[in-house]
Amino acid sequence: MEGQRASQINNGTTATTDTVVVDNDDDVVSPPPSLPPPPGRARYDNMYIVQFPKDQVYRVPPSENALIVERYRNIPKNNDVTSRKFCCCCSLRCLLTIVTILITIFAIVGIAIAILFFIFNLSGPTFSINHFGFKNGTGPPHYEISLRAKNPNQRLGIKYISSEVSLIFDDNEVGTGKFPTLLEQGKDAMTQFKVDVTGKHPLSKRMKNTPLDLELDMNLCTRITALKLSTWIMNADVVCKFKVNNLGSNTRILSQRCDTNFRQ
Repeated sequence: MEGQRASQINNGTTATTDTVVVDNDDDVVSPPPSLPPPPGRARYDNMYIVQFPKDQVYRVPPSENALIVERYRNIPKNNDVTSRKFCCCCSLRCLLTIVTILITIFAIVGIAIAILFFIFNLSGPTFSINHFGFKNGTGPPHYEISLRAKNPNQRLGIKYISSEVSLIFDDNEVGTGKFPTLLEQGKDAMTQFKVDVTGKHPLSKRMKNTPLDLELDMNLCTRITALKLSTWIMNADVVCKFKVNNLGSNTRILSQRCDTNFRQ
């Protein structure tokens, strides 16, 4: 038997009848299938409602929670630790590479210079005195000495660095001065220059006698140059012993001898 749902409108009222499915064999009435929940509304079959007293509801997290959050926030991540280790390794490798390159360059330059010394037979400069002048005014005595420097090396140049000069008479230092800074002296070249020496004390009576034996000591600092490369500073001790006729206006050099002790 089949029932039908019908709606009738009579005098403003609506009557509704539900359709019921009846099985003809057993005459058992089955209930209608349940409709799905409306969209956007969840099922609340497994939901539980828990009620707390009003005085136990926390609106602000306790201070212990803030400490826990800070503790977890300060824990370094594995990626940060790995990146820091990688940066440290890269910096160390770059530093070692730069140091290795510098050591290699210095070693090559040193070997090249050493080979040049052995091949070209390095020698120190030689000196001679051309003129000796004396001026005695109101101040301390003043000496003007003209010298000539020769580079005996045929393939190596010499650079002179400013050094000290002393004038000695009777084993006493009577004046001091500065050796001029000369430009690079080429191979097998000769250079003339002047050295000014200022006396420490007035002229003594013994220096007024004629002739006079004097000594000029020069402690020079030099560099050897080859192929636009310069060596380390090398010392050259120069001692010039000479004799002059007098300390007047017409001073002449009677004899001289200059020795150079060149230390590599």
